[in-house]
Amino acid sequence: MVIDYGFFDQKQREYVITNPMTPEPWINYLDGNNKLNMFISNGAGGTAWYDQPHTGRLTRYRLNGLPMDGPGFYLYIKDGEDIWNPSFFPTMNKTDSWECRHGMSYTKFDASKNGVKASVKYFIPLNDEIILWDVNLHNESDSSKELKLYPYIDYSLHDYIKDSLYFLVCGNQAKYWNDESGKGLMSDYFAFEAAFMGKTVFSASEPFEKFDMDRNLFIGRGRTEANPIGLQEGLKNSDVKDGGFYACGTFELPVKLEPGESRRIIIKLAVSKEFPEALRLSEKYNSFDNVDQAFEQIDGWWNKALNNCQVSTPDTQVNAMLNAWLPKNIRSTMRNGRSISHRHPGDGTALRFRDTMQDIMPGTSLFPDGVRELLLTLMGSITNSGRVVTHLDPISLKCSKPAHTRSDAIVWGVFTLYKYLSETGDMSILETVLPYYDEGMGSVLEHLIRGMSFVGENTGSNGLPNIFDCDWNDMLQVFSNANQGGESIMLAEQFIYASKLLIEILEKAEKTDLIPFFKQKSKDFATVLASDVCWDGSWFKRLLYPDASIGSQENPEGQIFLNAQSWAVIAGDLPENMERSAMKAVAEKLDTDCGIQLFTPAFTKMMDGVTRFHTNTPGAGENGGLFLHANTWAIIAETMLGNTQQAWKYFSQILPNKLSARNPKHYGREPYAFASWVYGPDHQAFGHAALTWLTGGAAWTYMVGTEYILGIRPSLDGLLISPCIPAEWDGFSVTRQVRGVSYQITVTNPDHIGCGKVELSIDDKPIKGYVIPYVFSAETVKVSAIIK
Repeated sequence: MVIDYGFFDQKQREYVITNPMTPEPWINYLDGNNKLNMFISNGAGGTAWYDQPHTGRLTRYRLNGLPMDGPGFYLYIKDGEDIWNPSFFPTMNKTDSWECRHGMSYTKFDASKNGVKASVKYFIPLNDEIILWDVNLHNESDSSKELKLYPYIDYSLHDYIKDSLYFLVCGNQAKYWNDESGKGLMSDYFAFEAAFMGKTVFSASEPFEKFDMDRNLFIGRGRTEANPIGLQEGLKNSDVKDGGFYACGTFELPVKLEPGESRRIIIKLAVSKEFPEALRLSEKYNSFDNVDQAFEQIDGWWNKALNNCQVSTPDTQVNAMLNAWLPKNIRSTMRNGRSISHRHPGDGTALRFRDTMQDIMPGTSLFPDGVRELLLTLMGSITNSGRVVTHLDPISLKCSKPAHTRSDAIVWGVFTLYKYLSETGDMSILETVLPYYDEGMGSVLEHLIRGMSFVGENTGSNGLPNIFDCDWNDMLQVFSNANQGGESIMLAEQFIYASKLLIEILEKAEKTDLIPFFKQKSKDFATVLASDVCWDGSWFKRLLYPDASIGSQENPEGQIFLNAQSWAVIAGDLPENMERSAMKAVAEKLDTDCGIQLFTPAFTKMMDGVTRFHTNTPGAGENGGLFLHANTWAIIAETMLGNTQQAWKYFSQILPNKLSARNPKHYGREPYAFASWVYGPDHQAFGHAALTWLTGGAAWTYMVGTEYILGIRPSLDGLLISPCIPAEWDGFSVTRQVRGVSYQITVTNPDHIGCGKVELSIDDKPIKGYVIPYVFSAETVKVSAIIK
């Protein structure tokens, strides 16, 4: 039996969870435009952090703990002897009604029990660093109610590693106490080497007299947040003013409601570098008007961002993902990288060159504020030689492993700069001078050129790019560590495509003297790729070594790899018969109903056929799993070949709402957040999603949907219209903002062929070609496209 856990409310841009017992925590990220962030689950589990989760952790979240998904941002309601939560968790006491609504800027719980209706909405204002819990209570019964409310948080040391490993000593570098003048519960972190010695104030819009801050005293020996002894025996007004002990924040708010009466209370967690600012924010949001204005502001900000691109297709599930949830996912990756979720501990940096570059590609149009600055920061990962370090600490801008080389890094920089230039027309960024990672200075364009030249010049015995430690597939470093002289076929293909984009940029920048190098190197790579060195008869191999190769029919494991086939088509310079044969092999050998395998068969042995393969088990992640991030490039390849139905199959089957709908309990993860990968057919959990939210796959799926399936793609010269839609569609419409102009696009498919030549008209005037030049001064341009 398929269990239903909720539904999409597309009008409100919400996912509504109607069953609290989801298979895993289903979370939502909340933030404003400053440095305060949080995620919260459908059980109110979660954590908050300031700026970086490894140096600014405010509240604790136990990833490996039991019960699962805690602690968080709980509100206990005590009604006589009954104690329950509007979030259902952690007490799990049955309610008469319950739902959780995850929205773009908020998470809201609505529940009722014994005649008391409770609503709690969590959000962070756009410009203030404070978490607000907007609590509304209503007495629906015929008798008066004397309730007691207890909000609860579990404080963390700001340095995550210290909190996790060294609390015995470092716990003495923080203090927690109640301000006797009634301002709230105070926390003060003062470790001398801390990146953020922040202060917090936890309070309510109403005064309280009883509180607890000693977590062990409040929870009690042998108990959890599900049954704190402090709620049974009463709060003790405990504090941790001298540090050294685990601290929580909770206080008692008495509420008396007559029949039909309602009450509103605001719970607040304010954070700042110094107490005066935190206290100012806390005082500000005692006002309901200020709370309402703050919510309208953050809600309006989201509406404006999402209105940069809105689609209307015959498929409502696609509309839900493209119009709201993929952009929401992209915003979360842009802010958090791969650092923190209900499965990521948040113990490291959020700035990884190739990851963050991919995350911000669609962000250049959806969330443009700060993108230019972020691009410039990331360019500082490129060394004077052109090699790219893997990541930067956001505070020191240094890399902890500067010698580690992911050979593919620079191509993502080219893709993203091209995207940024296409969306904004800001050619001045190319001349911006900034330091290389190690020594010297150079313009952004010079950084790109050095990076691409590094790939083109560092080749192996077959003339293809050296893989160094690994390329896009991190798992391949297992082979690189055991074998010297590896060459990446995938990277050679990516280099060809990146060179085409870079050549366009160079022409626009009037820097044509370097174009011959990239053209010749691409030609050289294409010659090798089309030879028997790389072609295996029906598909392209993946890696070359002096005495062996990977991705060949001759290999007992790892015979065919997805990426080498997809990027061969995207490169565009290889024989068409090879491209079509390669993608046919993908459909026959790698495709499943849950997505395309990264390769098959999965590895159990190293290349010598004897040594055990020491990474993921078969079917997990990059070892033959369904790495959905990589599926997106297969979709692009099929659109380029004009295979409308195959492209649509690959696209629609990896959308989280469609994957989840097959078996929500087995799939496990959120139906509204993109999964980085799903367990493959070689694994016992085939079809179960492993990692959601923090993946470059969200960015690529959004771009694939809007720019290759719907075919609305900005370029340096104009807006390209080239759809590749299911043949049965009559058409679709899109409103797209580019360079300050709103393009209202209507596409019709009268012959039901899905792709082909497109007849364009602008404001009812026909134009030639597929590209709408950026020459319009009007705020709105009406575009009609007919697929012929």
